[in-house]
Amino acid sequence: MTDENATRTMRDTFGVWNVDAVEREVVLRSSDDQHVAVPLPAGERDRFEALADGSGTVDATLAATDDGPTSWRIDAIHAVDR
Repeated sequence: MTDENATRTMRDTFGVWNVDAVEREVVLRSSDDQHVAVPLPAGERDRFEALADGSGTVDATLAATDDGPTSWRIDAIHAVDR
């Protein structure tokens, strides 16, 4: 039996493909080359821009949002590798 109210999560080591400061979103690239746009976490713009400019990664957990079946947000950042 599954809990339909449970929040779907996805943990992976993501590359940062793009940062859009105007739209306040970051596009992450998963280890299986899927691209996921998420809201840019408050106060994290510089860190994500540096990762986008280099080959660094962020180990993070994404959580599904109520905005639709393919909408995600960053739930937790576990590690950053620049």
